[in-house]
Amino acid sequence: MGQQQNNNIGLPPEEQTSTSNIAFGLIGGSFVTIIALTTPFITMQLKSSLPYMSTPRQKVEKALTFLSKRNNEMIANSLQQRGIDTTIKSRNITKQLHFVDLGSGDGTAVLAASSLGWRATGIEMNPTLWLISSIRRLLSNNKKIRTNSELKIGDMFSASISQTSLRNANCTMIFGVAPLMPRIANLIERECQPGCWIMSYRFRVPLNSGNHGEEKNKKDQASVGGSGGIQASLIYDEEEMRIYELNRHHHTTEEGKSSNND
Repeated sequence: MGQQQNNNIGLPPEEQTSTSNIAFGLIGGSFVTIIALTTPFITMQLKSSLPYMSTPRQKVEKALTFLSKRNNEMIANSLQQRGIDTTIKSRNITKQLHFVDLGSGDGTAVLAASSLGWRATGIEMNPTLWLISSIRRLLSNNKKIRTNSELKIGDMFSASISQTSLRNANCTMIFGVAPLMPRIANLIERECQPGCWIMSYRFRVPLNSGNHGEEKNKKDQASVGGSGGIQASLIYDEEEMRIYELNRHHHTTEEGKSSNND
């Protein structure tokens, strides 16, 4: 022990200074990196009520598998009604479905959707989470994930982002606390096409009071404490994952109101 101390003491002053600078540099660099990575979580909480909580991948995959089967059944029924005696697979007429995740976080849902063959788009305003999800995508061994997915950084309420992503979405996933849900519902009602599926984990979507039908719809409406909401039907409710289908006349209804006002 005494010999080691003598060796350190015997180092030239410039080498001792160099070693100290490296040590301080490593400590300082680590501190700056931690601050840089955690700051977005603090600033995002000031800007938005959206929490960060990763959605379990298996629940996303289960819900999307349900939607894929539903889509295939709809196509099969359409073929039968048109008198076409053939299978969906043999005619290869199924189109690639588009999944959009508003607030994609660490990218779990986007990666899950793309691995199942969906074209998947994630929108995230937290730079740290966007970076993490982008790295996960690039390092994935699944070619489908790298080919079918894209991750955008920005605000979901920005017109440039919402219009380009939501207007051609077959399924839009949302994850938000009750105070923000009416605003998200307005975005969906304005941008998403009729028949679009709205997927929500844990949080209920506000439904329009004009919807007729199940008591579940009324419960969804009451849970957000507002009268405004989307015109949709609840088609899936398992393990806190819910899927709503936008009524196919909701845009038509709004256009009719505008015409009457004119």
